[in-house]
Amino acid sequence: MSRVVALTALASAAVASPLFVTPSSTGNLRGVPSHASDVATAATATRASAAGASTTATTVFAAAASVAVVSALQAARRRTKGVARRGAAVVRHADTTTGSIDQATGEKNYVNPWEEHVEDDLTIEKTAKPTASGAKFLPYDGPVYNKVPIVEGIQFPLDPTLYQEPLVPPEPGKKWGDGREPDGNWYMEVDGNKVQYWQGVGRRKTACAIVRIVKGTGQFIVNGRDAIDYFQLYPIHWLKACEPMTALSVKNDYDCLCKAFGGGLSGQAGAIRLGLARAMQELNFNWRPLLKKGKYLTRDWRTVERKKTGRPKARKSTPFHKR
Repeated sequence: MSRVVALTALASAAVASPLFVTPSSTGNLRGVPSHASDVATAATATRASAAGASTTATTVFAAAASVAVVSALQAARRRTKGVARRGAAVVRHADTTTGSIDQATGEKNYVNPWEEHVEDDLTIEKTAKPTASGAKFLPYDGPVYNKVPIVEGIQFPLDPTLYQEPLVPPEPGKKWGDGREPDGNWYMEVDGNKVQYWQGVGRRKTACAIVRIVKGTGQFIVNGRDAIDYFQLYPIHWLKACEPMTALSVKNDYDCLCKAFGGGLSGQAGAIRLGLARAMQELNFNWRPLLKKGKYLTRDWRTVERKKTGRPKARKSTPFHKR
């Protein structure tokens, strides 16, 4: 509002200044006197115009300075509010520390359960390993509660009126989320017994699959039906879906329970393949090098190319006729 008032005052001062010459004051539209007797009057008007010009310039500069000051004050107020909001989000409680690494010993004051290593991998020299690629590793510097990394701005224990159990993070080194129990594992009931399972999610084309593996005798169930029957006795789809387990010769040691949806049978088979490989990695992380080498953990990005406007298909076009 103050900026609008300043601009209105600036416009009024400019219009009221003698710089705006009118026909009635000079005798014609060009400001030239029509008689010689009016020369003295024109000279006086010219001097007054010069004085008015200097006054108008001063008014313009004063109004511009006022607008600049108001804008600066508003920007400073916005910055102050933003800093206050950010400061409120990073409040550290008494039982919460900041993640750090001891430079002398290399020990961390937190435990990341997803930071897993293959056996004997830490004893291999870096020169014997392949060159690392991808995103650069950055040490964790967020909040830590009892050696467990947590989300910024959360205080434990959680409010029971707003959250469900558990109200505190799991023990250090235990995974959480995705329906896991407090001990970091997945469990399901089978004939009244609590059985542990391992889970993975896979995608291919427009299909998605949720795969669970449990210790068993090699059953392969997809959407409540036997896999061979579900894939309509087509061996390529069935062999592609269970390929990660057969490659490691553990097909008859575990039962595979899948839920597939979207896409067709080929896409669902590829989604089950990726989900099964991820579930096997959860079961035994030492299998990761073999699964990675066989590209079972790689998401196949190939999909149907979208149709283009003005064309019957993605690439096909109508015949060109010059006339």
